[in-house]
Amino acid sequence: MDPRETRESPARRRLREHRERASLAAVEAALGELRTGRGLSADEEPGWARAAIERAWSIHTEPDALLPDDSPPEVLDAWIEARLAEHGIGGDVYVASHVRPRPWLECRLPATGWAERVRGAVEEPWMFLSGPLDRLLIVSESEYHFECHAASV
Repeated sequence: MDPRETRESPARRRLREHRERASLAAVEAALGELRTGRGLSADEEPGWARAAIERAWSIHTEPDALLPDDSPPEVLDAWIEARLAEHGIGGDVYVASHVRPRPWLECRLPATGWAERVRGAVEEPWMFLSGPLDRLLIVSESEYHFECHAASV
């Protein structure tokens, strides 16, 4: 249980849960036909993935790939799609929703043409966990660049 939950009043808890449900519904609607209807809870997230995410935020971790942050959106989309393909992540993939009740939403990604929809649905960083839960790719914006971090079991 989140330590904040033990300190919040019942009214605040209800309000937080209402906001989280609304945020999750908005993300799911924006993903549209990409969604399969399944997902992972925080408890189902592999431990190695959480460690890889934390490692990616370290200033001592070099990204696997960089793209200038002034690249046009269509170039960013193609770059994200190419990084996933390069790392063997495709088909049924978990996309980080950044919403506590369902932090990972399963999406069926076609070979191309999906990145714009994902970027519009979830805020950056964009994180993708492979269906078999053995590979992770994170794309985030840093100063002057988009960074790609990849990890696997």
